[in-house]
Amino acid sequence: MKLSVIGALTVAMTVLVKDKAIKCSKVEVSDLSTGELFNVRALAKEGEYLSLHELAAKTKLIDDTGCHHPITYEMLRDTSSANFKKLEELDFDLQVKLKAESLENQSS
Repeated sequence: MKLSVIGALTVAMTVLVKDKAIKCSKVEVSDLSTGELFNVRALAKEGEYLSLHELAAKTKLIDDTGCHHPITYEMLRDTSSANFKKLEELDFDLQVKLKAESLENQSS
């Protein structure tokens, strides 16, 4: 089971779907498996930040109809600093949720 957190961006991000621009301000940040994490890191080019690749892979934009859209490294790199800080906060909230879930599932 993958855990995730949902939040709202400060500034809506635009994603192209079939050549149509869709603005999304709702996001979901989800945990990655180790395999997914390694695959994302392998995509990084020289001079790029692994942490941005990882955060982009964890993050999906949610449009008004509830459809989820992936974001790219470039979208994350070029978004506002307010959005980046919000995504960092959501990622922190996800880590807290993962830790709480882990503690709940420990055997006595």
